[in-house]
Amino acid sequence: MQLWLLYYGLGSLFPQFPWIRESWLWPILRQAWPYAVLALTLSVAGYGGEVMRGAFKGVAGGQLEAARAMGMPRFTIFRRIWLPQALYRALPTIGGETVLQMKSTPLVATITVVDIYSLAKRVTQDTFIVYEPLILLALVYMVLAGVIVLVFRWLENRVPVRTA
Repeated sequence: MQLWLLYYGLGSLFPQFPWIRESWLWPILRQAWPYAVLALTLSVAGYGGEVMRGAFKGVAGGQLEAARAMGMPRFTIFRRIWLPQALYRALPTIGGETVLQMKSTPLVATITVVDIYSLAKRVTQDTFIVYEPLILLALVYMVLAGVIVLVFRWLENRVPVRTA
């Protein structure tokens, strides 16, 4: 819905404001990909923000109180206690959300952005070969998802965790 509202909603406003067509932004705004990037970014930001909020709330308050009682500055508390523990808790979920976001990219084909799914669809329409392009598409998505999972596992192992 975000994708369609941004592309068709904002795009329908441009005839109302003719100064936009004369601006330097018009070559960018008349294409579909900026709206796709904005919609997917808003989606990721919303989910990511909630994941991080939950991760920050999950850090034990006693640790933060102990750091304040020892006279640690707020930024040091954030950098050395709060952020590492929140990242450790959030990385598996953020990794899963990243894979889900990657799997939602074929939606941009609905607003005329050419992606790998629309290419597979075009091959099917041109050659009448149905299964081979879709199997190749599934393999590409599995490889991309595997790479994303491996990167997030590597990051999870690299995040230092200091617990009391």
